[in-house]
Amino acid sequence: MKKLGMMKTILMMGCALALLFAAVPQPVMAANSQMNLTVGTTNDAKAGDTVTVRLVGSNNPGLSTFAARLAYDDSDLEYVGTTWANTISSDSGNIELVSPVTENNQQALNLSAILNKTYSQNETIATVTFKAKNAYTTMPVTLTVREVTDASYNPVTVTTVVDASAGQTQSQSQSQSTSQSQSDSQDDTEYTDDTDDTDDTDDTDSYDDTDDTQDSQRSSGNTHKTSSNKKNNSGNTSKNGNRTDATPKTGAVDLRMVFGAAVIVFLLVAAGCIRFLNKKKE
Repeated sequence: MKKLGMMKTILMMGCALALLFAAVPQPVMAANSQMNLTVGTTNDAKAGDTVTVRLVGSNNPGLSTFAARLAYDDSDLEYVGTTWANTISSDSGNIELVSPVTENNQQALNLSAILNKTYSQNETIATVTFKAKNAYTTMPVTLTVREVTDASYNPVTVTTVVDASAGQTQSQSQSQSTSQSQSDSQDDTEYTDDTDDTDDTDDTDSYDDTDDTQDSQRSSGNTHKTSSNKKNNSGNTSKNGNRTDATPKTGAVDLRMVFGAAVIVFLLVAAGCIRFLNKKKE
């Protein structure tokens, strides 16, 4: 009889404890912090040009670590060096690393920074410099965010976009404008030469004019197809260059649910014990 009364008392205390715990507000784990990372590229480059990739951070929640991978086409680009933001490199307690690696038969750079103090600036975090081996229209680079953590070392969700003008200095902007103007001027010159060649064909006989016109049309058709293919390839490169970090977000977790489940299990066990004692008594 005493055992039965004790079990009933324990059961009532468990119910009271569950109700009390449910009434008290419990701490909830916050979702991940978020920030934006814009990749500034140098497009429309000629062979021999010095070109850069700028990693520009914004909406910075305050970082403890930063790690990203920049893949590039080494047939068009030659790596020169990396410059970190002055607010990072000037602190002797910070550690900045740049490690060349080969991934899927493609050259890449692992860019990492371990920060001694919380880094909260919205600025160009790092500038990677290359030398162009060949002329290109869209810079052949792809950035992947590996890991970014906030001041408490919790993962930060990073949204990455590509913007050729991001992080450009005035001299870089003027240089790219000059390169574009020279490219347009060269295209105009080639068009003028083609026009002169067409005028020269007018001096030949009528039969030759017909053949030359047909050849010119075939050549023009092939040129248009080649140009279309280049545009499609450029579009694909641009899409590949814009990657968004796929780190899963951590939702809110209510500790009351966990404790509540534990209390329910306890109550079920206690009820089973009481039932067993009642049967034994009978």
